[in-house]
Amino acid sequence: MIRLSIPGHRKVEDNHEHYTAFQIEVWVSGKTHRIEKRYSEFEELHKQLKKIIPTPEFPPKKVLKWNSRVIENRRQGLQVYLQGVLQGEIVPKGPLFKFLGVSFSSSGSFESLTEFHHNQTVTHQAMIGFPKDAFLQDSYRSSLPDIVADGVNLGLYSPYDESMLR
Repeated sequence: MIRLSIPGHRKVEDNHEHYTAFQIEVWVSGKTHRIEKRYSEFEELHKQLKKIIPTPEFPPKKVLKWNSRVIENRRQGLQVYLQGVLQGEIVPKGPLFKFLGVSFSSSGSFESLTEFHHNQTVTHQAMIGFPKDAFLQDSYRSSLPDIVADGVNLGLYSPYDESMLR
């Protein structure tokens, strides 16, 4: 599972160049990493994505780029845009995950291409999972009883006792 937000932005002055960097928090498999991207990098991602999927509305470029209201509207629009791409029917793993600094391993799990923030911990506990039609399968390889499956089977398929209705 992958989630993201753009909680803020900052003004950057680098080698006589001034621009706004949007701070993106990416949650991957219970851990968080942070990246910063310029609006022009979002534009480039949008150009790549619209060639392969229907994209959500992209926030337009405005002339008053240093106006705090314009920057905040752009931040919100970029967040909605990225979340919309992630919630689409088809998620383009290549360009989007590269942009976010995330890879999708062959085992089916997400991994970070960048270092995770050092004080972030797993935010969820392990879940019990069942294979498809678990209650119709009788292929246990353990000598221990499966009390979870037995309890569910007993609850769903227990014999009907008419004396309890009277």
